[in-house]
Amino acid sequence: MDKTLPPFQRYSLVARMFHWSMAAIIIPLWLLGFYVGRIMPHAATPQKALLLLIHKEIGPFIIVLTVLRLVWRATHRPPSMSSDIPEEERLAVQAGHFGLYAMMLIVPLTGWVRSSVHGLPIPMMWVVNLPPLAHKAPVFVPLVNVLHQFSSWILGVLIAGHVIAALLHRYGRRDRVMDRML
Repeated sequence: MDKTLPPFQRYSLVARMFHWSMAAIIIPLWLLGFYVGRIMPHAATPQKALLLLIHKEIGPFIIVLTVLRLVWRATHRPPSMSSDIPEEERLAVQAGHFGLYAMMLIVPLTGWVRSSVHGLPIPMMWVVNLPPLAHKAPVFVPLVNVLHQFSSWILGVLIAGHVIAALLHRYGRRDRVMDRML
């Protein structure tokens, strides 16, 4: 059976640019947050402060990109899935995509709230400082820290699952599902 997809079955160029540019931003930013939060010594150092600043400058921009991507997705129909894909797998794909989009909003929003309750500035892309989403409230710092870290882990697991599924399609099933985004 020929599993080639006609060219119109690919995601649009704009959708593919959103996908790959966001992957190129989110994955390194996630790894940077993991490195700073889990691998570096907990003591404050100039290097740690610089890495956190980079993380905080880029993080809020993911909200902008995600909203733009959602607007694009809402106004441009994605290619339909192959009829060979079973219903339970279709549901898993939809749930996975919903989870990815949700976490691409929740993770930076919890980071924004985290900076707010710490009473810290919320810079974005070295251009603008965003307004706080909450008043300085040290009592909420531990809760918001956990929410940001937990949602980050969920995002990491969803990304890993997304990558594994794409690779399984490419090298396990040897179908053209991954080609839709290439």
